[in-house]
Amino acid sequence: MSGDLSNVERLRMLHAVWRRGSLAAAAELLHVTPSAISQQLTKLEREAGTALLVRHGRGVRLTPAGLLLAQRSDRVLTELRAARADLDSLTGETTGVVEIGAIPSGVHTFITPALTGLAVRYPGIEARLHEVEPEDALPALADGVFDVVVVESWENLPLTRPPNTRWTVLRDDAATIVLPAGHRLAGADSIRAEDLADEIWVAWARPTLANAWIRQTLRERGIEPTVRHTVSGFGTQFAVVAGLGAVTVVPSMATTIAPPTVVCAPLEPALHRQLYAVQPQGETRPAVAECVAALVEAARSWGAEGS
Repeated sequence: MSGDLSNVERLRMLHAVWRRGSLAAAAELLHVTPSAISQQLTKLEREAGTALLVRHGRGVRLTPAGLLLAQRSDRVLTELRAARADLDSLTGETTGVVEIGAIPSGVHTFITPALTGLAVRYPGIEARLHEVEPEDALPALADGVFDVVVVESWENLPLTRPPNTRWTVLRDDAATIVLPAGHRLAGADSIRAEDLADEIWVAWARPTLANAWIRQTLRERGIEPTVRHTVSGFGTQFAVVAGLGAVTVVPSMATTIAPPTVVCAPLEPALHRQLYAVQPQGETRPAVAECVAALVEAARSWGAEGS
């Protein structure tokens, strides 16, 4: 090897490409552009003195040298996280950066108040919030991108719990039907999916857990949904419902941003999800513990206010 391999961010990028399988997926995970990763990995190749990636179809794959370095970087990143935790525990100071990944409905509701209160109580904690889709949250936690993630687990589509993770219950939530304001069922106390069998549906774009969940939920009720529209974001879903006369089903918490041009009613029979804060089992940093405590307090307070 002809150069210095101590640049942690370049090792982190190589590690992400290895774990996620592509430059694009790694870029999404790390919140950078694919070109930025490509540039940094080119520098890493010069430092390594050998090729780490080769073109493979429309993507890339790791060379034997790239795989070796990625596997070694896994140990390096793990040790660095452990060292940071040990230092924070040794000093007893509740300070430092905490990276938080969270699903959209959590961001819209209790998470921002939680972090606002945290900043008042612990000004030395720098909490960084990143919106993330459910299917990306746990892999990103495993890769060390986040220190804590807020995820959802529906009773009809439960998440698999990876080993060596600690799960803290935040709150319960239920599924809600969303209709155009002038819909024939507007004003109903609750709505059965079967009563919407002939409707046009809007869902999250594929391939996402949110898209799989809405389809599974309806199929369990004997409906093969006509999903004509796929979008990303609850606000966009509500706009399609209001403007194009579609219907959808979303978590109840998401309806806090629903406009007056749509109406919402609980799905009948009820369908629930649990929200969790998840962290690595060995995480001992006081700053992370206080972040989780703030999330728990805000989530449960938000639920009490909304009941």
